[in-house]
Amino acid sequence: MHGIVHKSLKEYVVERTDDDTWDTIVERSGLEPQLYLPVTNYDDSEIDAILETLSTMATQDRTAIERDFGRTLAPELLSTFNAHFRREWELPELLDSLEDVSDDVDAATAETSLPALATTRESDRVTVTYDTHRDRRYCGLAHGILEGFVAAFDADGTVTKVACVDDGVDVCRFRVDFD
Repeated sequence: MHGIVHKSLKEYVVERTDDDTWDTIVERSGLEPQLYLPVTNYDDSEIDAILETLSTMATQDRTAIERDFGRTLAPELLSTFNAHFRREWELPELLDSLEDVSDDVDAATAETSLPALATTRESDRVTVTYDTHRDRRYCGLAHGILEGFVAAFDADGTVTKVACVDDGVDVCRFRVDFD
């Protein structure tokens, strides 16, 4: 997984708790402490271990944590990969172009494999289909990232999960309605 996710997860935890809590989570996760660099690729198992430990310690559902984290990760993704989209785009244009943006980022980061994204735009909504090859699907993270995009663009919009692999379908599908 791209290092920006690992780096941002550490920042997310430390912002809400403190450095000592992060150290405890890393220790309980069975990981070695390390500096996460945004330009490095890390194993998914590290994110999984941290999210599971965080969920246990916070007595909160992992999907809810993923979703909340996704909201804070979205601005980091927009900042890190801003060369792959036009600055003058509004949120509907960005969402409509997510498939192309994702393909560009995937091609530029050879060591990391991004999920497949597809979008369908209607007049006042965009449907985003999310499919990943990973063992863990990260549906909550995808949901939160979309919500974070809405917030980052200061847009009037609502993100709704309309299908999820956790419910037995092949892909996750989210609808972003513009108010």
